[in-house]
Parts: sequence; C-alpha cells; structure tokens
Amino acid sequence: MFIRILVIAFVIGYFVWWINNRVLGKNLKIARVLATTLVVISVIYLLLGSLSYLIEGA
Repeated sequence: MFIRILVIAFVIGYFVWWINNRVLGKNLKIARVLATTLVVISVIYLLLGSLSYLIEGA
C-alpha cells in the first residue's frame, strides 16, 4: 500500500512540476490554485485509502 502511495505522490509531484514549468510560466495565481487543488485531492485520496485499509483490515 505504501509503495502505491509513494508512486502516486511522485507522479503528482512530476505533473505539478511539468505544468509549472511548461504551461503556466509566470502566472503564479493559477499555479497556486492548481497546486492547492492537487494537494487537497491527494490528501483526500490518502485519507480515504487509509480508512479503507483500516476498515477492511487488508
């Protein structure tokens, strides 16, 4: 389970870095909104995944 979380975190980090460097450039407001959105989605995924792991006992 932890390896999957690390892989997902790496992919999300690379995606944020790529968008920040290639697409957004100097537009910091959109970069902040996008980064915040991705962080919130990642935290929700981790919380739901942890709850699922605890409840199912897998």
